[in-house]
Amino acid sequence: MQSILNPEAVRALTEQNGLTAMFSSGAIARMELRRYGDGEAICSVGDRLEHMFFLVQGKLKIHTLLPNGKSMLVRFARPMSVIGDVELLRQYPVKNEVVSVGDSLLLVAGRKLLLQELEDNTALLRFLVGELSHKMYTLGQTSALNVLYPVENRFASYLMSLFSDNTGAQRVEEIRTSTLTETADLLGTSYRHLNRVVRRLIEEGIIERRNGRLIVLDEERLAMLANGNLYD
Repeated sequence: MQSILNPEAVRALTEQNGLTAMFSSGAIARMELRRYGDGEAICSVGDRLEHMFFLVQGKLKIHTLLPNGKSMLVRFARPMSVIGDVELLRQYPVKNEVVSVGDSLLLVAGRKLLLQELEDNTALLRFLVGELSHKMYTLGQTSALNVLYPVENRFASYLMSLFSDNTGAQRVEEIRTSTLTETADLLGTSYRHLNRVVRRLIEEGIIERRNGRLIVLDEERLAMLANGNLYD
């Protein structure tokens, strides 16, 4: 994690992501800008957060840890997303692992600052209620996806979610960063089963394996397999 001391960048990013409509100029001046590298954790299970994070650039992967030690993918977060809103008022311990996919920029606001802002800031309240509603909705959607859909469909949804907002080389780079073993855990299956799915998709000309990377050849057919379900 790198802290970036650049008030101009903070002001520009808050404006680009609509935060100026929700926070006073004084509150924005007290925010911190942080850069997280690929695979770096923003928060981990059991953490007690004293800050809330606003994703203003990049992408985050959110997954939960199961009692058997395995993990399961919850969703990907894109700008403008919030981390720590669920834990804010009651100071619940963190339930999910949140890691950066590639480089990400996050604005960080302290808990005391946020509680002060919430006292008479209806715009911020509406935004946070909207975020919580979105998380509840997508949690139900991804839970059904993880339980009810075959691995082939889950893997297609995973790949579509990874590069749904990227093009070209970025797609290849993001798919390359996760091993099949890690991906199998996230999708709630075994490496052997997922490897069979990958081989079948290669045989059907939907993806190919090149120099240790998975590259999508037929996005339309992959989208059909995903059936409109994304981990978002």
